[in-house]
Amino acid sequence: MKKLAALILSAALLVGSAAAISPEEAFPKVNDYPGYNDVQAGSWYADPAQVCYEVGLMTGTNTGFTPFGILTVGEVAAIAARMNEAITGEPIPTVDPKPGESLPWYTSYVKYLEALGVDVPDPTKQATRQEFVAILAAVVPEDMLSPINTITTLPDTQDADVLRFYNAGILTGVDNWGTFAANNSLTRAETAAMVARVARTDLRQTFTPADYTPFTAAGLKPSDVLFTNGTTAGAYLPYVQELIDGLEADCAAQGMEFNWFNTVDGVTFLDYVKNTALSHFGVTAKEGTDLYKNFDVQVYYSKVIDLRG
Repeated sequence: MKKLAALILSAALLVGSAAAISPEEAFPKVNDYPGYNDVQAGSWYADPAQVCYEVGLMTGTNTGFTPFGILTVGEVAAIAARMNEAITGEPIPTVDPKPGESLPWYTSYVKYLEALGVDVPDPTKQATRQEFVAILAAVVPEDMLSPINTITTLPDTQDADVLRFYNAGILTGVDNWGTFAANNSLTRAETAAMVARVARTDLRQTFTPADYTPFTAAGLKPSDVLFTNGTTAGAYLPYVQELIDGLEADCAAQGMEFNWFNTVDGVTFLDYVKNTALSHFGVTAKEGTDLYKNFDVQVYYSKVIDLRG
């Protein structure tokens, strides 16, 4: 009976050790935050920088936190390796150089990840947002990425790891439409915000991307410049759609069918939308770029209707 009880206890302990742990359990506070001379209290990255220091995932540079320094792949590898060590308890081994050899500071982190089967690009180069997600996704288990959002598509990627990070509230994109910008670099401040959200669930962000239908219909990206004064499609198209929506609502209220050649204040709907938008942005049609000159509001509207079903 004693042997049986011991076996049952041993099995229970094994089950308990395999149980999922929360991010807060995996990343407890291990350091007292001294503050950084280049992190202003109240800045959007102040709390993330503090969290990252306290849990030991980012510890600054020789000159401070360097919030607007660009992250390298080596720095991403260090963060990911520390994460895996904290989550699994598997220590990062020290890599001893051969006599007369000098190893880069990131060597132990890179070799540690590579031993886990993680593909690490050139550690000296600037990390892209895609590389950041790919490396972290390789060490952060699924049960630490509980979804709080329901995002099924993004304007510029359908990558499964990226979507998981969005739905877990780790990422929110670079604009209101949730654009991921896979090839963009990352600042240390941006990185701290995302790393802190992995470690602390209360920092995670609920997010619903703005309607991207107008850009799909127009064949444009929000960043595309439509006028010489810098007005982008990201500003122009939502305003045009707002004007059209208003005209549709007016027609519905009067029991009329929307038609581009209906009039408002003696001006056709078509001219009203074009002229009101130009006036709103303080431009003329002559100041439009080729992208604007190739934009046909009637064709655009037809495609919006088709896309929205």
